[in-house]
Amino acid sequence: MTMNQPRLRKLRYQITPEDYAALRACLSARAEERETRSVHTMFFTSYRDHVPAGSMGEILAPEREEARFSLHYYDNDPTYLILERRQDGQRTSAMVAEAECRALLAGETDWLLDRRNPLLQDFHESLTERMLLPQVLLTYHREVYSADGLDLWVALDTDIRASLQHMDFLDPQQLERDTTGQDGKIMLEISYSDRIPDDVMYLLEETAPRRRLVSSLDSGKP
Repeated sequence: MTMNQPRLRKLRYQITPEDYAALRACLSARAEERETRSVHTMFFTSYRDHVPAGSMGEILAPEREEARFSLHYYDNDPTYLILERRQDGQRTSAMVAEAECRALLAGETDWLLDRRNPLLQDFHESLTERMLLPQVLLTYHREVYSADGLDLWVALDTDIRASLQHMDFLDPQQLERDTTGQDGKIMLEISYSDRIPDDVMYLLEETAPRRRLVSSLDSGKP
C-alpha cells in the first residue's frame, strides 16, 4: 500500500519545558487529541547531501529536490514499519515488514525490487545511484492534536534523543541504552493550510523569545 499526502504550511520550533506545558494545556482544552505514541525513526542520507557550496556543489546540485527517505515504527513494535519519501511537497509511504528491514540493514536490497512497488523501487534506485546510507536515528514521544473545523495539525515531540548505531534500530531497549544520559529536546511542529487559532497563535507569540526555529538538518527530522 502506498499513500500520497500533500504538504501543508509547516513551522517547526525547539521549545522549553515551560512553553511545552502551556501549549499542551491549551491544545488539550481546545483540540481533539488524535494520538499519543512513541516513535523510532531512521533517516537515510547521501554524501551529496553534505557537499559544500562551490564548484563541486554546483556540479552535483540536482535540478529538482532530491527525495528524502526515512523508516519509522511506533510504540516499540518494529513488526511493521513505514518507509516514507518526501519530495517536491509530497509525502509518500509504504509498509515494510521487520524481516525486510533486517535484510536492508544487512545490505540486502533485492527484495525492494521483488515487491514491485514504485516507492520501494525508487528507494532501491536511490540506495544504489545516490549511495544513500542509514544515518541518524531518533527516538521520541509524540502527541498529535487536531482542531475541529480547521485544517490544523500540531505535534509536540518530547524526549528527543539521537543515536548513530543504526544496527540497533530494531531493538528499542538497546536504543534506550545507547541514548542514556542525553538531555532530550522538545519540538513543536505545526502544519496548517488556512490559519492558526487565535489562542494558539497567542501562545506561539508568547514563546517567541525562547523558541528556536529549526530546519530539518538541525533537528534530524524530515
